[in-house]
Amino acid sequence: MEWLKELLKSAGVDNVDDLENKISKELPKHFKPAKEFNEINEELKNVKVENKTLKESQENIQKEYENYKKGSISQADYEAKKKEIENNSKAEIEKVKLESKIDLAISNAKAKNVKSVKANLDLEKIKLDGDKLLGFDDQIEALKESDAYLFEIDNTINNGVNNNGGNPRKNDGGNINDDDLDKLSDEEYFALLEKNKK
Repeated sequence: MEWLKELLKSAGVDNVDDLENKISKELPKHFKPAKEFNEINEELKNVKVENKTLKESQENIQKEYENYKKGSISQADYEAKKKEIENNSKAEIEKVKLESKIDLAISNAKAKNVKSVKANLDLEKIKLDGDKLLGFDDQIEALKESDAYLFEIDNTINNGVNNNGGNPRKNDGGNINDDDLDKLSDEEYFALLEKNKK
């Protein structure tokens, strides 16, 4: 929670680390993390759509039953229409669940805009198996590689490499590998070189 530390420091609060630790322990008791909130919100939307769809389905079946009772349609026609209405209702509910799951998964993948990312996916290849999305992970990872601008970038602050002079590839713990050096900004790298020249 670096943002909180910075906020507290800018407000002139002493013992920022202690206060941040206390807040970190208390915060989950009063607030839900965004991911959990989004999951609950999507579930609520699904329940609302499911209730609406089932209600409409029930009304349509009732109308067909009334037609059957009046003699407008035969029992076989009524049974066929009832099955069709039930199947359409089930398909609609499954579609909404799949769409909701995809939207949530895109959001959890830190997409800047869910619609933009969704437009780049082949939705025909994504299926819902229980609560698991099949065919989603490969597509989202490929999209992160090809169109990284669609996703939030981890903006953690790199404090650079702290060592006591000498080779820029050496620190107190031993050698610094190329990956660690690659993570440094140009400014941090040259500052490290300057520091090691002293």
